[in-house]
Amino acid sequence: MQGLWPQKVIDLSCIMHIGEDVYSIEGTEIQADNVFTNALDRIIGIGSQQRKMVKGASGETGLTNYRNYINVALNMQKPKFVVVIASPHSRQLTEIIPVVDEYISPILFFDFAEMMAEETGYAISDIKYNSSGVPCITLTYTNLQGRTHLFGPGEDFMMDGFYLAWNPSNVELGHYYERLVCTNGQTVSEEHKDASVYKLSSNEIRNLIGQVKSNQFFTNGIEQFGKMFATASASRISLSEMGQMQKMLIAQGVEYEQAEKLIPYNQVRSSYETAGYYDRHKEHLMKGEGTIWDTYNELTRFATHTPIWERRDYRRINIMNGAVGLLKKKPDIINYIDIY
Repeated sequence: MQGLWPQKVIDLSCIMHIGEDVYSIEGTEIQADNVFTNALDRIIGIGSQQRKMVKGASGETGLTNYRNYINVALNMQKPKFVVVIASPHSRQLTEIIPVVDEYISPILFFDFAEMMAEETGYAISDIKYNSSGVPCITLTYTNLQGRTHLFGPGEDFMMDGFYLAWNPSNVELGHYYERLVCTNGQTVSEEHKDASVYKLSSNEIRNLIGQVKSNQFFTNGIEQFGKMFATASASRISLSEMGQMQKMLIAQGVEYEQAEKLIPYNQVRSSYETAGYYDRHKEHLMKGEGTIWDTYNELTRFATHTPIWERRDYRRINIMNGAVGLLKKKPDIINYIDIY
């Protein structure tokens, strides 16, 4: 918790825009960056076009007065509380988070996290946190006697784990799969949200613990992933889906030649063009190369094994998320069963 940036819960009406990048917070003037200002405007309902129009008509002073007027009017209808975050380095306000129900302090969250471990018998195996910007903490829980589920030849998944994710406004519970992607023990985690709560009262705590202790918590996850695996293994990928995955790779900085080698979209498209069947409006109806599961494997293998990035480079995670997104979506090409 010592790594988290300073945060404070205040009434939204206690924030007043003085002008330019200066705000008054409960009577104390402090500078703020653009992220804070944009987040504040979203909370009180001022869009970018609205901001541009008011500033164009009335100047910076007019925009300041308008922002303060909207804030006061909003809080007269229903008082709102927010968490403001400040950088200890720049000494500026950097973020503002609306409190949906009640403020959840990091101390309360860790008390709950310890209770979860005691009640379920699971151990906290990993802690990740973001100290700058929106504060967030993610705890991973593992059963030391965890199960491995075999979906198919070489498709080993460790299914017996869950996570708790915190920010000042809510706590999220979810289960995760750890996939054994190669014989050296390399794993890839895929998370699935199960519930979110916006306060940690005794009732919410009891429900979340009960959910994890339920026999259905992990069983449902296995069944859900089993269905995705079966569908992806039996579904031919479409040319459109190949194109989307290749664009995703290029957007993450993968060279075109490498992206085409992994997902040969242009090669397959050229085959359709040569045969006279290509129509760019019907790519979702054209069969690509291999199944959705084949492409998922290609993407996850590249994300975990490529030497072009550092081990913890965020682009590896982005590609993994793109692969999981492909797995979750309804396939373009549906397989039918018939007697003809």
